[in-house]
Amino acid sequence: MFAEIDAACAGFAEQEKIPGLAAGIVQDGGLIHATTVGLADIEASRPVAADTAFRIASMTKNMTALGVLALRDAGKLALDAPLSHYVPQFAAVASATRDSPPVSLRHLLTHVAGFVTDDPWGDRVLGMTPAELDALMASGTLFARPPGLAFEYSNLGFALLGRVLTNVSGEPYQAFIRRTILEPLGMTRTTFDALDAARGNYAFGYRLDADQWSRERIEPDGEVGAMGGLATTVPDYARYVAFLLGAWPARDDPESGPVRRSSVRELALWQSPPFPPETVDGQPVAPSAYGYGLVHSADAKLGRRLHHSGGLPGYGSHVLMLPDRGWGVFAFANRTYARMSRLTLRIAELLHDAAPPLDVAPPSTALARGVEAVVAAYAAGRIETAAKVFAVNFLLDMPARLRDAELASLKQRLGEGRLEKIEPLHALGGRFTLACERGRLKATIILSPDAEPGIQNLTFAVEE
Repeated sequence: MFAEIDAACAGFAEQEKIPGLAAGIVQDGGLIHATTVGLADIEASRPVAADTAFRIASMTKNMTALGVLALRDAGKLALDAPLSHYVPQFAAVASATRDSPPVSLRHLLTHVAGFVTDDPWGDRVLGMTPAELDALMASGTLFARPPGLAFEYSNLGFALLGRVLTNVSGEPYQAFIRRTILEPLGMTRTTFDALDAARGNYAFGYRLDADQWSRERIEPDGEVGAMGGLATTVPDYARYVAFLLGAWPARDDPESGPVRRSSVRELALWQSPPFPPETVDGQPVAPSAYGYGLVHSADAKLGRRLHHSGGLPGYGSHVLMLPDRGWGVFAFANRTYARMSRLTLRIAELLHDAAPPLDVAPPSTALARGVEAVVAAYAAGRIETAAKVFAVNFLLDMPARLRDAELASLKQRLGEGRLEKIEPLHALGGRFTLACERGRLKATIILSPDAEPGIQNLTFAVEE
């Protein structure tokens, strides 16, 4: 399998004309495979190595968001508080309209602050000074629309979150991220200072114009770096991905830090409006929405898919995580805006195709009890057989005679059945399938929140 992944990386680099590429696969809490292709330095013919540092651009955003949540967890800030509480200069910024709500930290985290999409501009102002950011707040045209109305990707929003980290923590946000996340995870080669990183084993960034390669300038560290300034290596970034994946599943184990597992999972919630429906090659794209520095997609094949891209002059990157599998895939390249999401998705699909089916979690005792009662009721043809597991509403919502008629109709159509599988959605709900003589009967069951959960809702669907 790894040979096929290496070949896919090499083929992608050739197809996309990428000078150098590095990719990593994380599983079971660590890096299990790294792939390197091509050159980190065209002029010196220096190859990419596993420990070559690349800039990862907007893949920085979820780390900035995690820093904000760490301060929230410590009681030092509130996500719904106005930005001006933590960045006093923002109090003088004129609202988009008189009836606009104040911009909050949550607005910034979810790209709904009303700022304009600013990728080309943001990529070239990483080195902005504190005074220049102050001047932008004082005189810039910040709002494209009022806050809270729509998703619009804003690097400025995350730059302002960097200022929040600085002001609330009492130290530059770079130092705060290093102390709070990088050092505890042993990410010694990860830095916001790309100029310093370039003195070591570093992948220089390139652009291709009319078949002519040229080296992009190294954008320096500054006030905007919280949106996309990090440089890192495959081994370092694998530690971070392993930490993020370690937040799943929710469990009773002691916390091991550096940030709460529940806060890591919060990064992945659909916090913003879902992205508009799209198709690729005529096929629907997985429903997606933005969390805090991560995109969450409901992928029909791969399941829950968490991901984020990165792009800077000279660089393209992407991380893709499958928390239900415990897998992470990431890839870095040193060509301007290389679309690495195509490669990470291909690698994830190769892993999926080679792996055994995902084990389904066993149903809770209450769910199993409810399913067994419904199976018995189907066999008997009388819903009252399951009366002991009904919630108070069940027969009030649909009388027993109508339920019995439904069972009789299903049984006449499908014949006798046996329980084939239970697929829990959670502790109080799930789906189950009966394999019948003339097809399959699929059912969905939802239990009540009583001390002894009972069936509050039951629906059937026929698969012939």
